[in-house]
Amino acid sequence: MTDLHFQSEEHLNSFIKNLQFIGLGSESYCYKLDKNTTFKYLCGPAYIERSKEEILQFKDINIPNYIFAENLVYIKEEIVGVLMKYINGENLEFHKLDQIKVLNLIKALDDLMLATKQLSNLNIIAFDVCPVNILYSKGRFYLIDTMDYLKVEDSSEKIFQDNMAHITFNIYQSIITAPILKFITSIPEIKDFKKDVELLTNPSYILKVLLEELNNYFGCEIKTIKEASKKLIKN
Repeated sequence: MTDLHFQSEEHLNSFIKNLQFIGLGSESYCYKLDKNTTFKYLCGPAYIERSKEEILQFKDINIPNYIFAENLVYIKEEIVGVLMKYINGENLEFHKLDQIKVLNLIKALDDLMLATKQLSNLNIIAFDVCPVNILYSKGRFYLIDTMDYLKVEDSSEKIFQDNMAHITFNIYQSIITAPILKFITSIPEIKDFKKDVELLTNPSYILKVLLEELNNYFGCEIKTIKEASKKLIKN
């Protein structure tokens, strides 16, 4: 992956016409540059004053679950975009996590927790964490739109708690259905998970307890949250 340079906005727009559009944010448009690379075209005021060093400050961090900008796109000397690893997955605003096997979700959450511990040990706090900025692909969660992440002066444990609390809350919006949420209120260990920071820092534990209780309640092995939801509605 190398920087891209264009001589004019017309030159860039002509280039973009041949790319696959994959999404947009409040201040950017994203395109698939090739099978390995996403081109994020920056178009908002938040990026006008950003220097190369600020934008690429985390480019050398190798934590697979976190997708950082690696290269830049220029029109003459002006930075107008970034290049980063392409992930072929759906964001949690559209992905039906309740249809994924619960045991697979537990593994993915354990993997994400370890990755977030690595990130937090570097004193990096995640900002703009929301369902549209979390992807699920092939058994792994990915955090994208990471340009607002910051290094902060705080303990790594406090940073980890803050990071995981925000991430877990958003992921669980895509996992927990209304019937399951009602069922959770009957489980003392996890009924207050939305308010309990310790539980939110260990999202797979929440799911493990929930799965065990569902299996006991129905007297059979539950595969997905969707399956459990249907059974609870029938009951």
